Amino acid sequence: MKQKSSDTAIIIGVVCIATYLTNYYMRHILSVLTPRLLETGKFTVEHIGLLSSVYMFFYAAGQLVNGFIGDYISPRKLSSAGVFISGVVSIIFPFSGSEILHIALFAVLGFALSMVRGPFMKIISENTSPNQARTICIFFSFAGFAGPLIASLFAMVNNWQWVFVAAGSVSTIVSAVAYAVFTKMEQSGKITYKISKSQSFESLLAVFKIDKFVFYMAIAALAEMGGVSISFWIPTFLTENLLFSKDAANMIFTFISVMRSIVPFLTLIVFRLIKEKDIVLLRASFLVSTVLFVGMLLSQNRWITLLLLIVALMAMSCPSALLWSIYIPGLGKTGRVSSVNGILDCTGYIAAAVANILFAGIMSRAGWNTVILLWASIGAVGIIATLAVNKAENGVTVL
Repeated sequence: MKQKSSDTAIIIGVVCIATYLTNYYMRHILSVLTPRLLETGKFTVEHIGLLSSVYMFFYAAGQLVNGFIGDYISPRKLSSAGVFISGVVSIIFPFSGSEILHIALFAVLGFALSMVRGPFMKIISENTSPNQARTICIFFSFAGFAGPLIASLFAMVNNWQWVFVAAGSVSTIVSAVAYAVFTKMEQSGKITYKISKSQSFESLLAVFKIDKFVFYMAIAALAEMGGVSISFWIPTFLTENLLFSKDAANMIFTFISVMRSIVPFLTLIVFRLIKEKDIVLLRASFLVSTVLFVGMLLSQNRWITLLLLIVALMAMSCPSALLWSIYIPGLGKTGRVSSVNGILDCTGYIAAAVANILFAGIMSRAGWNTVILLWASIGAVGIIATLAVNKAENGVTVL
């Protein structure tokens, strides 16, 4: 086995993390701008919810397709193309007046952004040691949670159209830099890839035989519902339900993003303290989030409600950190990291897209209390899933 250079790991980590930051703030630009877009009168809650869901569906489908493709072609080319295309779409969006064109652009955006994570996970897991990969992926998850923070900083630009232009411009520049760096590293032999040669249907299904894979598909669905669907509506929840001003809501959302960004580090610490008992950690996280969301329904004070929301979102972020920063990076020897990442992300985003449509519809008809109750139910389902997999490991077929 070739020696894993710490210098190589650092370069890989810095480039992947910096590039992935652009991926994540692009996902959240629409969310942080929703209150402002609604004020223009050109957008409705239903239309914005539809744009978000279209993005999620195409991101999910793209994860499945690009996840498998990422094990057969150069991860460098696939990931750089995805970031570049997403930047171009963001620049075009504010100057398109048609609702149909809006939908088409967000479909392209979703598919383009799905070309990034799988290839990056492949680069990381196959060119660094297990400990290096885990450390990089912790920061990788940090980048994911910090994405909304950066999006909220972009949102401070007064003109919403220029927020999209600025965000897209940065993405195109970053994609070019990442492509150049990885090209040089490939040419010098510092990074190589395990390219899958078998393209049979059986080889694709082999990923389902990986330990706990089916269970983590369920966790991916719940984690993305909590991390994407709930997060998308937080700025709107702060302004419409808790009655904060748009500026205050933006600052609060920034603070929430900062608090969630430290969750991957806390997750790794706790994971080690409890001797890597992943099921126990997942169950505790889902339990805490469920209790706190229910507590929001009982609270009569908006500041207490806000505190409960922040801690609930942090607890809901723990399963996501465990999945992406610990479970997947440990599968480097399989040579199917991109495929595994694609399937899990696809599962998660399909669930998130369905949840987003549901949240938008209920918000308009039944009010925020019903939406919060649905948020609590995500954690409750997670608790049931962890109990089921425990029984399965003890010899009882449940999942």
